[in-house]
Amino acid sequence: MDLEMIILLTGTPGTGKTTVSPLLAEEFNCTLIDINQLVDEKKLYTGLDSQKGYKVVDMVALEGEIQKIIDKKDHQCVIIEGHLSHYFPRANFVVVLRTEPSVLEERLIKRDWKSSKIHENLEAEALDICTWEAHQTHGSKVHEVDTTNITPEESVNTILEIIRGEKSRPPGNIDFSGFLTR
Repeated sequence: MDLEMIILLTGTPGTGKTTVSPLLAEEFNCTLIDINQLVDEKKLYTGLDSQKGYKVVDMVALEGEIQKIIDKKDHQCVIIEGHLSHYFPRANFVVVLRTEPSVLEERLIKRDWKSSKIHENLEAEALDICTWEAHQTHGSKVHEVDTTNITPEESVNTILEIIRGEKSRPPGNIDFSGFLTR
């Protein structure tokens, strides 16, 4: 069986990627690649950013490992999940999960994140950083899904409608930039 579809599921931390991706993978019977897990397992980082508190990912090595997984196995579908997934150059669909920043803030506080890291991610969400970066590589393949007030199952249903061509959620319809003026 040849690979028929690569779906990239990206977004700011806390938008629902880790919750939605296994549900979506089950729906499509897809192989799921969790980027954070892969980076940790294969040590695909060059060091730690001590000020910001995160790993500095070796993007070339990460892309190579993802490609090895895709090439090694017989897949009909692969979902690549993680806030860096949109950097992978191959995709049929790129879905950026979005969440209103005040709701996102609550989620990140529950994770016991440092306030500086929370602030950085809230700004990224308000400025559409993941969407903008995804669009730079993938253009019209990028869709946005607002997860603020819907369940993970509703998110999956929306993504399924996008993939089936029943809905289109192009970038530009979700605007959280007003958060920056608060």
